[in-house]
Amino acid sequence: MTASSKCRAAFAAAAASAVLAAVPVVGAQPAHSQPYPPGAPSLTLSATTVDAGDDLDFTGTGFTPNEGVDAFRLSKPIKLGHFTADANGTVEGTVTIPKWTDPGKHLFRLKGEESKLTLSAEITVRSHKPHLANTGEDHSSVLLGGAAGLLALGAGTMMAVRRRKHN
Repeated sequence: MTASSKCRAAFAAAAASAVLAAVPVVGAQPAHSQPYPPGAPSLTLSATTVDAGDDLDFTGTGFTPNEGVDAFRLSKPIKLGHFTADANGTVEGTVTIPKWTDPGKHLFRLKGEESKLTLSAEITVRSHKPHLANTGEDHSSVLLGGAAGLLALGAGTMMAVRRRKHN
């Protein structure tokens, strides 16, 4: 092999090695780091006073990524739902406070299955008041006007009858 062919072979081998090394790098995603230090776990509720039977929205942070998280209403433990934390360890959801919940102070709690992280907040539950259905437009003013018209017509008739008797 001549010196120029050896040089070409070395160059070809170097070029092939560079291409093979570059292929995994081309399709790679950029690395994302978690903020340091990580934030303290927290629990946020849409309201701290709710009516029995109403929905309660929540957001909890600090769980293990993709961890299962259970939501409870405590005083008498009632499981309200099962949720999954996202890749950042944040869980969001909505639970319904049972209609038969006793009025008063209760504890809302999230508990991670793997991390055993527990987040709690006090809530006040008011008694369940059934909501009336919305049946459409409010016609009370029309009905009130009609009743007043009938009352006036009746009074006019009574006066006409009395006049006739006196004449």
